[in-house]
Amino acid sequence: MEKIKKLTLCSSAHCCPDVEIRKNEKGEYEVVFEEDGQRLVLNKHAWNLLVKYIKEGQLTEL
Repeated sequence: MEKIKKLTLCSSAHCCPDVEIRKNEKGEYEVVFEEDGQRLVLNKHAWNLLVKYIKEGQLTEL
């Protein structure tokens, strides 16, 4: 796996999920959210759809 970017969603690395953009073994991009040992993986299509919804205003701040 090739790590492209990694960040955390808050200033304390212990209370919020980490987000990692990477290429998997097949060379495909994926975005991984990980917190307390639990992991959610979005493929490139799902991630781009999420970004599209945010840009269009379909997903906004709570």
